[in-house]
Amino acid sequence: MNFKQDFPLFTHHPETIYLDSAATAQKPAYVINGMKEFMENSYANIHRGMYSLSDQSESLYDTSKEKYASLIGAHASEIIYTYNATYAFNIFVQALVLSQKLKS
Repeated sequence: MNFKQDFPLFTHHPETIYLDSAATAQKPAYVINGMKEFMENSYANIHRGMYSLSDQSESLYDTSKEKYASLIGAHASEIIYTYNATYAFNIFVQALVLSQKLKS
């Protein structure tokens, strides 16, 4: 299978070998298209807006957590979106410390 064909960067630059995914991951076209669709038609604050676009954005956000949770056999309340892997790891370690599963 040629997964590179799903990524516009590699379509436009077929000679590219991308090794910097620890800092930034390339996105496949379907992700870029989904982000574009959302930003053009539904983008709004979640959890604090009192208007239809905010409600729509929050619904999409919640649905994404439910779908991901179903995929990995979890509950949506267990899914936490973070800024990056380092931040996620720090949250995880803090949870282990607070639960006293991890000690000094």
